[in-house]
Amino acid sequence: MSKFVVIGGQGFIGAAFVDSLKRRGHSVTIVSRDSNTEVEGVETVTGGMDVLVSQPSLLAGCDGVCHFASATIPSSSVGGPLNDIESNLSPTLRLLEAMRLHGNRRLIYLSSGGAIYGLPNHIPISEDHGKKPISHYGLGKLAIETYLDYYSREHDFKVAAIRPANPYGPGQGKIGQLGAVTTFLRMIQNGQTATLYGDGSTVRDFVHIDDLCAMLMRIVETGATGVWNCGGGEGTSLKDLIRKIENATGKTLRIDYKPVRPFDPPAIVLDNERAKSELGWEPKVTLHDGIRTLL
Repeated sequence: MSKFVVIGGQGFIGAAFVDSLKRRGHSVTIVSRDSNTEVEGVETVTGGMDVLVSQPSLLAGCDGVCHFASATIPSSSVGGPLNDIESNLSPTLRLLEAMRLHGNRRLIYLSSGGAIYGLPNHIPISEDHGKKPISHYGLGKLAIETYLDYYSREHDFKVAAIRPANPYGPGQGKIGQLGAVTTFLRMIQNGQTATLYGDGSTVRDFVHIDDLCAMLMRIVETGATGVWNCGGGEGTSLKDLIRKIENATGKTLRIDYKPVRPFDPPAIVLDNERAKSELGWEPKVTLHDGIRTLL
C-alpha cells in the first residue's frame, strides 16, 4: 500500500482516480479548494494547494503528489493571463518549493493534450510536437510543465506529466463548460438546445475516464517518469459525435450554431504510441461503448 495526496480529488478526474486508488488498497488524502463531499476512508483537507505549504506534515510519508487541480478552463482564461498565473501557476510553484524543502519529490501532473500544442502541424500529435498554445489556459499548462522539467533537472524531482484528450464518463458535470460528450448527451435527454461553435467539422479526441485512470494507475504504481499523451485512439468530428449520441438515445439534438472561437483548433487527435511502448497502455473503451456508460 502506498500513500498519495490528490490535489483536486473532488473534481471529475480526481474523484474517479481516488476511487481507483482506494480499490487498489492505497491510502489517499484529498486536497480541495472546498469540501463538498466526504469520501469514506479518505482524509479531505480544504484550502487548495497552499494548505500543503502551510501544513507540510501532509507531505510526510507521502509516496506521491497527484496534481489534478485547475482553476480555469480554456474558455474562462480568454480574458487575460493574470488569473491563470495567480490561480494555477503561482500555487504550483509554492507547492514545488514546499515539496523540495521537505524532501518529497514525486509528482504526477495532469496537463492538457489539446491546449498545450496549439494549432497542429500534423495529425495525430506526438509528445514531441511543437508547443504554441493559442489560449492563456494552454500557456499556463505549458509554463507549469516547463517548471516541472526544471525541478526534475535541478532538484531531482521524479515527475510524470499526462496530456489527456477530452475526458468523459460517469460523474462528469458542469454542463456547458466541460465535456462535449456529457454536455450533448444531457442536453438531448433534457430537450435543451446545444451551442455548437462552427459547422460541426471540428475534430476532437475523446478518452473515457476508465482509460485515463488506467494510465494514471500504471504511472503511480510503476514510478514511471516522463510525458505521455492519453487519447481515445481516434478523432471524431463534433457532428459525428452528435450523430452517435442521437443513435444511442433515439432523440434529435437541437443545435444553435455560433462562430468558431479563436482558441479552438480545427483538429486535435493525440498519438498514443509513446504510452503504448513505454507504459504498455492503450485505450480500451470505444466512443460508441463509452457513450452507453452514460445512459
